[in-house]
Amino acid sequence: MTRRAADVLVVGGGLVGCALARALARRGASVTVAERGRTGEEASGAAAGFLSPQADFAVDGPLARLGVASRALYPTWVRAVARESGVDPHWRRRGMLYVAVSAAEERALAARVGWQRGLGWRVERVSARRARALVPGLGPAVRGGVFFPDDASVDNERLVVAAALAARRAGVTILEGCTVGRVLARGGRVSGVESTHGPLAAPAVVLAAGAWAAGVALARGVPRPAVVPVRGQMVVLRGLAGLVDRPLHGRDGYFAPRGDGRVLVGSTYEHVGFDKRVTAGAVGALLAMAERLVPATAGAHVEGVYAGLRPATRDGLPVVGAAPGAAGLWYACGLYRNGILLAPAIADAVADLVTSGTTRWPIEAFSPARAAARLIRRTRPGAGRARSRDPRRS
Repeated sequence: MTRRAADVLVVGGGLVGCALARALARRGASVTVAERGRTGEEASGAAAGFLSPQADFAVDGPLARLGVASRALYPTWVRAVARESGVDPHWRRRGMLYVAVSAAEERALAARVGWQRGLGWRVERVSARRARALVPGLGPAVRGGVFFPDDASVDNERLVVAAALAARRAGVTILEGCTVGRVLARGGRVSGVESTHGPLAAPAVVLAAGAWAAGVALARGVPRPAVVPVRGQMVVLRGLAGLVDRPLHGRDGYFAPRGDGRVLVGSTYEHVGFDKRVTAGAVGALLAMAERLVPATAGAHVEGVYAGLRPATRDGLPVVGAAPGAAGLWYACGLYRNGILLAPAIADAVADLVTSGTTRWPIEAFSPARAAARLIRRTRPGAGRARSRDPRRS
């Protein structure tokens, strides 16, 4: 028997799904979230927590600009989520230091400084001495770098817990262990979903299922969001307190310090399907990178290792907006490594679209109808070498 789920059913209980559900509930909609596992246990919980659009993007474009706008929302948004949930997500604005260890890397960073200053964004070229004043643990290989003072960070593990609690307290129902297999439609309009909890009726469905978004069956003629998983492996260190106390980025990896003394070192970019296993080669490469930038890494304690799956698209842009061919179906997926950064902006934009059909947010470049939204060709599991540098960002 089909049961009425809500006005809106959100498929996916990561940060974007929970943030969107909260936004919709605050607009007066009844909302149910269907999460295949546990809330926030996939990419949202495995991320570094950087809110660093200036450090992340080598060139100007709609995604970089949306990232800066979403970053500006964070202070107010995260305070509200913390107040509603009772969980402090540890948002911090300490800036991001991006360092260079070669002349070529210095030239690439100089180009980034140029276009960002042209947009009026704050950015500072720094000498090796100034870089070590910002991050005392830097080694002699560092020649200098760029400091982005407005880039920030958050403890994404705490944030996704806070967002889920805030959504529940706004009236959202979250169904964990609820896998959605198909979106149902009648006469070209969404009517609900088939799930492991049975059929759930809803006149609006938002697909925010991260790397699993393309696995949900849709009506004939409705294009699936062109999303595939990209594995990222991370190493968790202790023993670098006082040496790496602010986010640090290099060409081949990064350090993400946490408030509890941990430092995350990441990450790889691997097309291996849904394989979340950690590999010795990747861990070794990450530690070698980390020791090159911060020599004290050699004496740090390895507390753990893990992997997550980013939801990637062919052109590196999210898939956000109305699904062609199915009224009432919306996409909020394909955010790759930007889900934490973009969560408040995407939540606001999609909540606008679902409730009123329009939004002030500039998301036209991310339309699900764009011709570039095709599936990335998948490689054989294990066929690709683990890379610690994202080819889309350099």
